[in-house]
Amino acid sequence: MAPMGTQEAVHPRDLVLSSFPAELRDDSGILGLASIVDSFISSTDLAARLDALVSLVAWTTGGKHMPGSVELTRLQGLVHLIESQPQLQLAFQYAIGEVVSEMRSVELFAESGLHPRGRWWSEAIRRITQRILPSARSQFDLSALLVRLYPNSAAIDRLINLPDEWFGRLARALSPPAGSSSWEAQRSDLTQAFQLLAVHVAGIGLSPEVRLRSFPHAIEDSPFYRIQLSTVELLKERGSPSAIAAWREQAHRIRLEMRQVHLRMEDAGVSTSLVFDLLTIEHALNRMDCIADVLFVAEPHESIAAVKRLLDDVMHSLRDEMTLRGLFRENTSLLARKIVERTGKAGEHYIANTRREYRAIWWASLGGGLLTVFTAAIKMRIWGAHFPPFVEFVAAGTNYAVSFIVMQHLHFALATKQPSVTAAAFAGIVRTTRGHERQERVAEFVSRITRSQLASAAANLIAVGVGCVAFARLWEFLFSRRYLQAESARYVYRTLDPLASGTIIYAILTGLILWVSALAGGWFENFVTYDGIISAIAQHPLGERFGKERMKKLAAFVEANVSGWVTCIVLGYLLGFVPALGKFLGVPLDVRHVTLSTGTLVLAAASFGRDWLYRGWFVHTLYGIAVTFVCNLGVSFGIAASVAMRAYGIPRQTHLQLLGYTIKSFFRSPRRFLIPPREDRTGLSNS
Repeated sequence: MAPMGTQEAVHPRDLVLSSFPAELRDDSGILGLASIVDSFISSTDLAARLDALVSLVAWTTGGKHMPGSVELTRLQGLVHLIESQPQLQLAFQYAIGEVVSEMRSVELFAESGLHPRGRWWSEAIRRITQRILPSARSQFDLSALLVRLYPNSAAIDRLINLPDEWFGRLARALSPPAGSSSWEAQRSDLTQAFQLLAVHVAGIGLSPEVRLRSFPHAIEDSPFYRIQLSTVELLKERGSPSAIAAWREQAHRIRLEMRQVHLRMEDAGVSTSLVFDLLTIEHALNRMDCIADVLFVAEPHESIAAVKRLLDDVMHSLRDEMTLRGLFRENTSLLARKIVERTGKAGEHYIANTRREYRAIWWASLGGGLLTVFTAAIKMRIWGAHFPPFVEFVAAGTNYAVSFIVMQHLHFALATKQPSVTAAAFAGIVRTTRGHERQERVAEFVSRITRSQLASAAANLIAVGVGCVAFARLWEFLFSRRYLQAESARYVYRTLDPLASGTIIYAILTGLILWVSALAGGWFENFVTYDGIISAIAQHPLGERFGKERMKKLAAFVEANVSGWVTCIVLGYLLGFVPALGKFLGVPLDVRHVTLSTGTLVLAAASFGRDWLYRGWFVHTLYGIAVTFVCNLGVSFGIAASVAMRAYGIPRQTHLQLLGYTIKSFFRSPRRFLIPPREDRTGLSNS
């Protein structure tokens, strides 16, 4: 049993029971507490003492209030109990000192949350296996103890959210007396972790991928190199103000370098490993900040806040390393960052910033609508031929893809077809702004997207409507029969009814396809840039035969169009694939794109002649076209915006605030969501 001063014969269990009124001493909660405290203090074996400590922490969360009190929680009651019994407090402090002096924590502070373990599937299998059959860990490993003490996020949050007053009282009640050597091992581990983190930051920051995108420095002048020297000097001078200032200056320079790396991704490309490395540097610097505050902070109230920040970081990181949810969240965050860290070069003409660009969208969309006349006409022929699903998929997908590629090279525009820059532009606003400025810039960006897409949709619909009527009349004049048979026309009317068909679901699915196609275009352009494909084309040995200048022009042509090509091909074949997949599986699957649907509707209406209203069905289809436009644009842009905010950890509450502010902005000034201002708001262009 641990020493208990002059009254060494007094048993810990009796001390606990004597602190409660006689009528409460038979309470099961109090008896359980007394037994656990006795086991914790009296144990001479470290493993048994740790088991008792885990049981003690579990007891504090086992009920809402301390037995016999409605004012104190169980944890607060335990603190009050220890404070009221000097002998018990001394015994507790001795036992805690024994535990602390035996624990090793370098890996906890230097490794948790900062190192990948393997590929997604292998890591997922490892975590599932460990959940079923936990791997053996050293009893001296502080990480293992923390996992046992706080097994889930709720338990961690209860500790971190404890009011500072009670957190300080808990620390004072349990910490070994001043001058005790019990904490020396932990302080030594903390300083070693501090140095390891500096080495880790330097190793990543001086890697070729990061140096390629950083400011040009000699190695010895790089802040990634100098952070190690500053760390050693800080520890050597025991946290002198000048050493802390010098260390923070290097940390600030590293953050500036990381900002430069993000900017250079536009030209040099980005990979998932690079995104992970940048996140690791950011996380490591934040942890070093916390450790520096814990080691060298002066004021007691600042010390509590520093300890809380450090515990919050390492405990949640440790927990995330063990759960499938943490693995999924980490990987989706990495993917989101990769998606939005680099913009595409094709598609900027889909967003109007000025009146001139707004008029250009109208003209481009009129051309896109006229071209869609032929796309819609061919689509109806493919549908009416009743091909096998695979043949229908290839034929329809090729029809769409060729149409979209021709549209791109003629500089035409199609409504709701999102450019690959959308997610990155939105991410730029989220990353670089805060508060009211962020809200206003998001509202302005949404207004630009909305008015651009409204203009594009209006021009598309006008052109495709007039064009399909002219096409149907010309067909009837040349071939003396209508382009669509009555049954096909009635089918088109039925499928576009927003309530009597799956139009809403299909339009939402099409919005997802629009986003995926833009994502594919941006991804492939990044692949081409990151792997130096453009330079490889320009420098290809074929230049000796066809001329180097021609190869350079070919490389420039590919660079300017590759994102658009991939977007068009993916969008076309996905639009063709979904209905064919539905037929193959025997389930109702289809797509609804606002311009293509309008084209097929007008062809159907023209086939009815004077009876184009067809018992009022035509009016219902107009509602379906409106719903299709809203779903196409809302879903594709909504996903892009959500991915951008997820990439930078913007909380859901902020999502709702931005949405609410944007809606209010529309009602305050609907004009800017419909028509661009007379002057260009250059500060918001492609933010």
